[in-house]
Amino acid sequence: MKIAGVTSDASNPTTIPGSRRSRLARWIPLAIVVVVYLIVATQQITLPGIYMDAVNPDYLVVRLLHDRTEPITAWLLPGNYLAERAPVLISLYHGSQQVWLGLPFFWLFGTTVTGLRLTHAMFALGVLVASYALLATSGMRRWQAALACVALAIDPVFSYAFRTQSYITLAPAAWLALSLFALQAVPAQPDRRFRWLALSGAAYGFSVVGYFIYAFFLPAMVLAVVLWSAGADRATNESLRRRARSTWLPWLAGLLIGGACYPIGYALSIIQFGGFSAAWAYFQQTQQALGAFGAEPLMSERLAHIVDMIGAVTQNWAHHMLIFGEYAPVPGATAKSALLAGGPMALWIYAEAQRRASTLLRVLLALMISFLAVSLIFGSRLQGHHFVVLVPLAYAALATGLVGAASHRMSARSTIATFVVPLAVLVGLNVAGQITEARRLAETRGVGLYSDAIDKLADDLNAMPVKPFVYFPDWGLSMPVAFLTGGSVGMDSIEDFAAASRMLCSGKDVAVALVKDDRHARIATWQQALKWEAPRLKAYRQGNGDVLFELAQFRGQRNGPSCETSSGVAPAAR
Repeated sequence: MKIAGVTSDASNPTTIPGSRRSRLARWIPLAIVVVVYLIVATQQITLPGIYMDAVNPDYLVVRLLHDRTEPITAWLLPGNYLAERAPVLISLYHGSQQVWLGLPFFWLFGTTVTGLRLTHAMFALGVLVASYALLATSGMRRWQAALACVALAIDPVFSYAFRTQSYITLAPAAWLALSLFALQAVPAQPDRRFRWLALSGAAYGFSVVGYFIYAFFLPAMVLAVVLWSAGADRATNESLRRRARSTWLPWLAGLLIGGACYPIGYALSIIQFGGFSAAWAYFQQTQQALGAFGAEPLMSERLAHIVDMIGAVTQNWAHHMLIFGEYAPVPGATAKSALLAGGPMALWIYAEAQRRASTLLRVLLALMISFLAVSLIFGSRLQGHHFVVLVPLAYAALATGLVGAASHRMSARSTIATFVVPLAVLVGLNVAGQITEARRLAETRGVGLYSDAIDKLADDLNAMPVKPFVYFPDWGLSMPVAFLTGGSVGMDSIEDFAAASRMLCSGKDVAVALVKDDRHARIATWQQALKWEAPRLKAYRQGNGDVLFELAQFRGQRNGPSCETSSGVAPAAR
C-alpha cells in the first residue's frame, strides 16, 4: 500500500524498486523496533508479582482454555458471562478485548507469569507497530519513524505499563493509531475513502470498547475526520452534500460496529436484571461506589491534578509507586517532561507560525488537548494508568513536529540533527531509567500486592496433588491465583462458613488467605465458626521479610469434630 508523502524505494539508489532486497529493506526499521522492545520486555520477566488488576480480565481465559475447571469467582457485568465461559462486557466502562486477543497467546505461552508477560508484550508490540505505520506513512522517513518508536519502546513508562494495571488502558492505543492511519490514507486514495473511513471508525470504536477513556478523544477524532476528508474532497468534484454523506456515514457505521460490545453488553444486563429499571438502579449504585464524579469543585484543583498526572506518566513515578510503594521519578525527569509535554506544543506553535504544520501534528495535539479537557470532569478520580494513553501520542507528536521544524534551507546534516538530537536525548534518559528501575526490581522483587509472594502461593497450590478450596475475602489475591493455577483450584471471594464446613466434612481441605493486619483474629473466627481443629498456617513474605498475607489451611476429615456422625454432613453454621 502506498500513501502520499511516503518516500518510495525508487529514491534510494542502493535498492532496485520491487526487488527482494528493497522489499526486505522496507521492513528493517520496524524489525529493529520489535527487537529492541523484546529485549526490554524480557528482562527480569517474572518480576514483579502479578497484581490483581494486572491480570484482570485475563484470568478469565482459564475457563476458555480448559474444558473443566474448579469453581472460580468471575467479576464482570451481570448477564455478560455467556455459558459461564465467554465474557462480553467486563464492567460498565470496558469490554473483554484483552481476554479474546490474548487467548491464542495464552494458549501458546501458558497461564504462567512468563506467559502473561509475553502476551502483554504482544499487546505492546501492537501499539508500537501501529504507531510506526502511522508515522512511516505521514511523510517522514522510515528510519525517523523507527527512532521515535525505539525511544517509546525503551521508555520505562511504556514497558512497565505492561507489567501493571496500565496494560488494559494502554493496549487500545493500537486501535487509536490504526484509526488515524486509516484516516491518513483517505486523501491519498480518495477513490477508496469509504473503506478507509469505515476502518477508521471501527478501529476507534474498538479502542473505546478497550477502555472508556478513549471516548475522551472523540472531539479530536471528529476534527481528524474533517481535516483528512477535506484533503480527499479537493481531489474530487462531488457536491458538498454528497461529500458529507460519503464521509460521515461510513465513519459512523464503522464506529457503531466497533463499539457494538457496549449496547450488546448493556442489553444482556437488562435481560439479566429483568428490566431497565432494575438495571438502572444497579448502574446508579455502581457509580456511587466508584465515585466517578465525586470530584473537587474547584477548577484550580482539577488543573493541578492534571499537571501531577502528566508528571506521573512522563516521569514514571506512577508505575514506580505501584510496584515499589515509594515516590521516585526517572533520571532526568524534568528534561523528559519538557521534551514530551512541552516539546510537541512548542513545535506546533512554530510550525503554525511558519505555515508548515501538518495535519497529523494538528490532530495529535488536538487528541491530547481533548483528553485533558474531558478529564477535568472527573477531577482527581482518574490516575496515572488513565493518563498513560498520552505517552505514545506525545512521542508521535514530537517526532512529527521535529520533521516539520526542519527547513528546506537547512543542510542535510542540520536536518538530521534537528530530528535526531532530541530523540537521542530521550533514548539516553530512557536507558538510564530502565537501568534504575531494573536495579530496584532486583532488590525488592516488588512490594505489597505487587510482591512475588502471590506467585509463590500459586506455585505452592500447583504443587499440591490434592487442592484445597480457597477463600479469598481480601481484595488482591483471587484473580492472580485463578490465572496462575489454570483454574485448578476452587475459590470464592465471599466467606461461607456453612459451605466450608460441608466441604471439610466431605474430606476436602479448605483454606482461607488473609491480607489485612487483623488476619490472626479472623483466622480464630474461622476456627470458632467451623468448630474445627487449628489450621496449618503459612506466611508469605515480600523481599524484605515482611509478611504480606497468610494462608490458613483446615484439614478435611469425614469424622471431623463438628460433623454429624450419622450422615457425615455438617450442620449449618450459626
